[in-house]
Amino acid sequence: MRRPVPGDADELFRMYSDPRLIACDPMLAHNSITHTQAVLQRRIAEWQQRGHGLWVLEAADGASAGDLVGMGGCQTMSSNAWNLSFSLRPQSWGCGYAQEVAAAGIAYAQAARPDFPITAVVAQQNARSQRAVERAGLRKQWEGPDNYDPDPTATMLLYADRVLSQDQVLALTR
Repeated sequence: MRRPVPGDADELFRMYSDPRLIACDPMLAHNSITHTQAVLQRRIAEWQQRGHGLWVLEAADGASAGDLVGMGGCQTMSSNAWNLSFSLRPQSWGCGYAQEVAAAGIAYAQAARPDFPITAVVAQQNARSQRAVERAGLRKQWEGPDNYDPDPTATMLLYADRVLSQDQVLALTR
C-alpha cells in the first residue's frame, strides 16, 4: 500500500475501464484517461492536504510483485466520518486484498480519529463489496436512492462501524 503518484494513471485507467469492474458498480467507470488523471490528481491532493487518503495497492510477492492490485483504504468522507472503499482489478478478486486494505484502513482511521465513524457506501448490486465490508465489521445502517447514479432506480447502501444518527445518515447520503 502506497500513496498514489501521477505515473499510476495508465494502470488505474485499465482497471477502472474493465467491463467486469464496471458491471459491479457502473459509477466506477472511467471512460477516458483524462477522467482517470483528474481522479488521480484529486487522490494525490487529498494526501497533500490531509496527510492521508486512498492507497494504491500492489502485489508484494511472487512473479506479480509490484503489479497494480487496486486502490483503497479510508479517507475522510465529510467533516465527521471516514469512508472505507476499495476497487480491485478483477483478476485480484477473491485473493484477500479487500480484507487486507480494509483492516489497514480501519486501523489507520481508528488511530487518527476514533471519534469519527467508519462508513462505506456500496451500490446495492455490488454483492462482493457488501460481503467485504460486512467481513470488515461494518453493518448496514441505511438503504435508499443512489443520488450519484443517473439511473433513478439505483439503490445505495450505507454501512458503519456504529449506529449513526439520522443527521449523520442524511449528511452521508445526500
